[in-house]
Amino acid sequence: MNNTLIAFLLALLPGLVWLIYFIKKDNLPEPKRKILKVFLAGMLMSVPILCFELWFLGDLSKLKIEGTTFLIIKYIFVIGLIEELFKYFAVRFCALKSSEIDEPIDLPIYMIIGALGFATIENIILFCNQSTILLLSPAILTFGRFLGATLLHLLASGIIGYFLALSFYHLKYRYILFSIGFILAVIIHATFNFFLESDIINGVIRSFALVLIIFVFFLLGLKRIKKLKSICKL
Repeated sequence: MNNTLIAFLLALLPGLVWLIYFIKKDNLPEPKRKILKVFLAGMLMSVPILCFELWFLGDLSKLKIEGTTFLIIKYIFVIGLIEELFKYFAVRFCALKSSEIDEPIDLPIYMIIGALGFATIENIILFCNQSTILLLSPAILTFGRFLGATLLHLLASGIIGYFLALSFYHLKYRYILFSIGFILAVIIHATFNFFLESDIINGVIRSFALVLIIFVFFLLGLKRIKKLKSICKL
């Protein structure tokens, strides 16, 4: 088995492990066909995401903004906003109007599936970059992506899905709840990246601590969602 194939398989591992974990959280398992469709849609969103990010970052660099201001704009209004928006679009057009969504937890689950598709493409690009493999061992990189960026992506999208589920039980505040979820997702995404940019060692520790704390609260939120009555129609 050559190194490229090993790198490819390791790149798939974090997303697949988290996918299996969250699918098991669903009371009524989703159709495998639908899961695959949403996962692939998340992967395909990497193309417009990359194009828009390169475009806006190129324009941003021309403004000669430096320091913390540059990082805030970069990670909130470019990377965080674009990635969360397109991950949401992928799931919205593939699943959110589907008859398969028959219980509240389906909303965050499908958002997570789409996010894992996108995160897997990120992992493949990173793992197949030979310079990255030279700096870090494949095992360390796999573990780091599992508890780092892959977990971040699923949590950010999962939070949007969580607030989407709540919004269908509070129709008066439907758009407010969705906005809260989306803004939280972008801020968490941006904060994770900002920590990594600020300091290598302390930044990694802070980023990992951030996602692990949010992960605990997110699981508690899923337990609450499970207790809500099933959604009959969106």
